[in-house]
Amino acid sequence: MRSHKKSCVLNICLAAWCLVGSAMNLQAAETVGRALSSQQNVAVPGQWNPLHLHKDVSPETARAYRREFDTQLATAGYLYALPAYLHAKQRYEFLFNFTRYMGDRGNPFDQFLCVRTPASIKTTDTMPNNDTLYGAAFLDLKASPMVLSVPDIPDRYYSFTLIDAYFYPFAYIGSRTMGQKAGNYLIVGPDWQGSVPAGIREVVKAPTPSINLYQRIYFRNLDDVPNVVKLQDQIRLTPLATFLDPAARVALPDPGPILKDSPLLARDPVEVLRIANRYMAENPPPVEDRSFLDHIAPIGIGPGREIPDDPRMLEVLRAGATAADHAMTALVLDGFPVRNGWQIPPADIGRRNAPGGIATQAMVQLRSIGINHAEEATYYTAYTDGGGQPLNGRQRYTLTFRPDEIPPLLKDKFGFWSLTLYDRTNGLFVDNPRHKYLVRSADPLVFGHDGSLTLLIQPEAPADPKLAANWLPAPAEGDFMLNLRVFVGGPAVVSGRYTPPPIKRQE
Repeated sequence: MRSHKKSCVLNICLAAWCLVGSAMNLQAAETVGRALSSQQNVAVPGQWNPLHLHKDVSPETARAYRREFDTQLATAGYLYALPAYLHAKQRYEFLFNFTRYMGDRGNPFDQFLCVRTPASIKTTDTMPNNDTLYGAAFLDLKASPMVLSVPDIPDRYYSFTLIDAYFYPFAYIGSRTMGQKAGNYLIVGPDWQGSVPAGIREVVKAPTPSINLYQRIYFRNLDDVPNVVKLQDQIRLTPLATFLDPAARVALPDPGPILKDSPLLARDPVEVLRIANRYMAENPPPVEDRSFLDHIAPIGIGPGREIPDDPRMLEVLRAGATAADHAMTALVLDGFPVRNGWQIPPADIGRRNAPGGIATQAMVQLRSIGINHAEEATYYTAYTDGGGQPLNGRQRYTLTFRPDEIPPLLKDKFGFWSLTLYDRTNGLFVDNPRHKYLVRSADPLVFGHDGSLTLLIQPEAPADPKLAANWLPAPAEGDFMLNLRVFVGGPAVVSGRYTPPPIKRQE
């Protein structure tokens, strides 16, 4: 027992001594830490010190620092807001042009605007697609859930890309995802809590109330276009209540107020931001963006925010928009990895929180609005030949695919590829006597004995008329660019491993 008591006393003494020692060590550490901090918090000319806070600057310098900081916020804010502005602009264009294309069919908010002819030299959309006939629809899911009814579409590629108010695709309905059989698809808003009726193949929940749909249906050649038009005429958009009871009538939004406020007239970045702020209020951003929006809120950018009338802040917003424009220009030309002269898009392009973030998203919507996810389509762009020289009409080029370099496609999904030529300055087709703007995988292409494929990119037709299908007409002068589209590519395309072969200049 005495031995046990002695042991307890000894342990208590040791514990007390440790506590005293720890306290002494902590006090010493704090003293040393303050001394080191004091030494490190001193500005040394020519050296960066992360612990130094500059407090000995003039008010003018402090204001310049603040302007620089606010301009950086405005740059980021403009990049974030631009896709919302573009979505509002496209909604306006859809409503404005609906009657022109489709006639007086009533409210456009439950109908497709269908383009009945392939893109041509008159097409003004940047980098137009000449592989498919397009349709477009805009839905306001606050008014009603909508049912998309798709007929049987056998033996060809088709897709409906569903895109939110920030131009992010969030769902695909088409040959890749659903096959060729008919089906009804219920499209609902972010807050919908109803029950799913019978006859619905799948429910698609949209992240924003305002969404648009791009309809693409492949045509094999000009003779095939009427067949695609017949398919377009069988596609329906129906309010859910009317789908359940054809006699039911649903009040859809009145296009009138939207058409009174044209975003097409915006020629000042401040006005672009005002339109975007209103549109973001209609379509609240996702919760994960909240901290970023709090960050840029002091300069007046965000859902429902008012742009300050302060002249200094207006100048900052315009300077930020200019910096954003410069950033997007840099990304267009130098934002993606380049292999063999081709820009290789990231595998996760078009997705939220992808590398490159808001800057890449803003840039790609200006260059190729509504860009697809890689699983659906991947676009490779070349501004130069394989040697790094700009593509120019004064030169003749070839593009040769070895058998293992021909763009791989996902089996039995009706994928295809095409090579399209555009004017480099405006991204539009270049006129030529044949009115031929692309080479397609479905064309009667001539392959070599070894299975290779050589495409001829030059102003004049090939001497051998058998090679006419392999010919892509180029301008007689001026710079141009090439776009290789691969729809429903194989795993090498989707993962980003595939690289097209180099474009070679012919001497």
